[in-house]
Amino acid sequence: MIVSNPYEQSEFQQPYPAAQSYVQAPTLPSSNAGWAVVAIIFFWPLAIPAFNHALKVHPLWMMGDAQGALYSSNRAGFFGKLSLGILVVLIVLYFAFIALVVANSY
Repeated sequence: MIVSNPYEQSEFQQPYPAAQSYVQAPTLPSSNAGWAVVAIIFFWPLAIPAFNHALKVHPLWMMGDAQGALYSSNRAGFFGKLSLGILVVLIVLYFAFIALVVANSY
């Protein structure tokens, strides 16, 4: 009687399983609600779309729409940054106007 070793590899068995690709699951993007608050403080008309997009991030993520959640997150940040940029432009225009008035007053 021939007893074979149960730990021996047969010619048809692979020593290790084939490597599987590893794909990391996407993470929940930030809602950028802070940028929406910045939009309220600095240029309130842009706060409406900023909060609209910021409040859509979590529901879209829970429905499985990771791409839509990322898009809404990016748009909320965009509107907040845009409101900050508009404020800076308005301040620069204000000081330019004051300088123009002062220069023409003499």
